[in-house]
Amino acid sequence: MRPHARWRAFALAASAVLLAACSTSPERPAVPAPPLVTPPPPATPPAESSGPAGPGAAATHVAVEVASPWPALRDRFAMKSCDYRPQVVRWARRYTASPRHFTASWARAMPFLEIVVEELDRRGLPGEFAMLPFVESGYEPVASHGERPAGMWQLDPDTAREEGLVITADYDGRLDVAASTTAALSLIERYQKEFGDWRLADMAFNSGEYRVKNLLKGRDAHSMTAAELGKLAFNPITHDHLDRLLALSCIVADPARFGVTLPEPSVGARLKTIILQSGMDVRLAARLAGVETSELKRYNAAYRHNRMTSGMPYQLLMPASSVDRFQAAAQAVPVALWNDWREQKAARTSGLASWAAEVGIPVAVLAAANSMGETETVGPTTRLLLPGHEADAPAKAGHSSTYVIKAGDTPTSIAHACGVSLAELKRMNPALDAKRLRPGVRLNVGAAD
Repeated sequence: MRPHARWRAFALAASAVLLAACSTSPERPAVPAPPLVTPPPPATPPAESSGPAGPGAAATHVAVEVASPWPALRDRFAMKSCDYRPQVVRWARRYTASPRHFTASWARAMPFLEIVVEELDRRGLPGEFAMLPFVESGYEPVASHGERPAGMWQLDPDTAREEGLVITADYDGRLDVAASTTAALSLIERYQKEFGDWRLADMAFNSGEYRVKNLLKGRDAHSMTAAELGKLAFNPITHDHLDRLLALSCIVADPARFGVTLPEPSVGARLKTIILQSGMDVRLAARLAGVETSELKRYNAAYRHNRMTSGMPYQLLMPASSVDRFQAAAQAVPVALWNDWREQKAARTSGLASWAAEVGIPVAVLAAANSMGETETVGPTTRLLLPGHEADAPAKAGHSSTYVIKAGDTPTSIAHACGVSLAELKRMNPALDAKRLRPGVRLNVGAAD
């Protein structure tokens, strides 16, 4: 990967100086080639495909009907009932105690769920494993600090690196939805082949493969009943982990039984992989695409500081409905500027042209970067994207690590999962109420290493 272009390179290409000290705007630069929209690789198929766009041309997109993922999942379930253990139904009832929240959680997870389902289908793995990211993180690409697990699969750093994921100060492959799904399911697939039982594969994912080996002591797991598996001396959390996985599968198999409705996907919300010819600031991409910055950051959480630096993949996950707008708008911004932006409150009322002159770029470029009209007036509360790097904020010592509440969580299960006592958890979260645990809310669970 090549490093991002610098100001001087763009100044030469555009025949203008881009530093803020300049008082005149450069001539309009040549229209760059649009980003490329390509099908994802076979191992990570998050989106329908479209052919690559050539210079000055828009990509031609193939209209695709988006099928519901639920029937395919049900067909892939290894266990067709909820009869594994009584705890399964109890967990199912707990997950669906608030049908509205349950449905909303899965609606938010839907774009990621489709990626997981396609990968499960490709590998021939049981559909139950599509529930695993929900158990682990509520299908959220959760960031972490120190050596704690991260991403929607909650992979620890060592495991992630062993599975080929890159983790640097600027990029965390565990937060890359497609890449982490490939890594996690490769791990699951290996465990299933090793132990011969998908339930033990889940237990190995939770507790580690060596723990499973030690407890099996050479026994063949193929013929083990639920009662026999339940007697294996795992930490109770590991048995609980499988119960929760099966509970969610039980709900998906028969949502009417639990009084819930499963959301359905839409073509526009389905994610496409955009392969870029150079790194691009995620905030710029969001404005070009007309997508909320927080939404696009969630889809591309692996880029820790918004920018794509050398050694990272130059690609974005983006809703299909936004691709055409992104393709068109990206042509208005010189490639040399794609990765060089900072966010600043305007602090004064003036025309956008005045700001463009101050930073030394064409007003058309600044307008495109901020999804604004060239003649618009900028108010004092407007947050503008302006060319130039922001200084990366140094990591603060003692920064608190967080845990994102998932459906079905209890204070006790959270404390166990995070390796803290219940008393410590309550001390760090004085407002914690066991009866009002809202999925998606972050809890403080201790200082990072």
